[in-house]
Amino acid sequence: TQSKSQAQVVDAVCQKIPPPVSLSDDDNKILRAKVVDSWFEPLRGVICLVQILSGTLAEGDRISVVESKDSLPKEHFSVQDIGILLPKRVRTGCLGRGQMGYAIVGLRDPRQARPGAVLVRNKDVDLVPSLVLPARQSESSSQSALYASVHPTNTDEFDELVNAVDRLALNDNGLEVHQTSGSSSADGGPFLGPGLRIGFQGLLHVEVFRQRLLEEFEMDAIVTPPKVPYNITLMADKHSKSNEEKEFVVEDLIN
Repeated sequence: TQSKSQAQVVDAVCQKIPPPVSLSDDDNKILRAKVVDSWFEPLRGVICLVQILSGTLAEGDRISVVESKDSLPKEHFSVQDIGILLPKRVRTGCLGRGQMGYAIVGLRDPRQARPGAVLVRNKDVDLVPSLVLPARQSESSSQSALYASVHPTNTDEFDELVNAVDRLALNDNGLEVHQTSGSSSADGGPFLGPGLRIGFQGLLHVEVFRQRLLEEFEMDAIVTPPKVPYNITLMADKHSKSNEEKEFVVEDLIN
């Protein structure tokens, strides 16, 4: 029966998936909540999916978002709503060690709480350098796979393009956006003028981006052919005065 099959799946998950490993300095007093995912909703702002590694997270707590031990946060936020997903949001008021649920803390941009970031109480921020934090995904595995230059068809619409891309980025953490001057070939060339250099996760990501830009904002932007960055290493040459290796990144092997 269907109910028996569901029970078998749940039992198999419990048996084959190991439990999460506790932090080596865990005393269940200092809050550390790992951000697993985050997304934007127009009415509530950013919703964070969090895993409580130590301590408890409750409504009314003042928290800060820690990206790394090297850069301590200065901003702090108040936990407005917290609960579990079943799969709808069920408000519980707090989450304890080992639980996973959602938290709404007043963020307006998902990039303020990227996956792998850690929520700590604002009063414990100064203790972060001495705390054990969960390992983050390597930067190389999360960076863009290819880049394209995006320009408005009319230069007077550049501000509208920037606003549209910023709004798209609220629900697309895979976008990596930089403003360009349009003076180099990597920026689309001088003929296209100022634009945006955007990193994508793949060719399908580029097409979805273009389609959303057109359907949601009625903006038919110019998107240059995507380019893949190559890491080039020049080995030391015995005929050169320098014996050191040189590394640089190029996006156009033809040039």
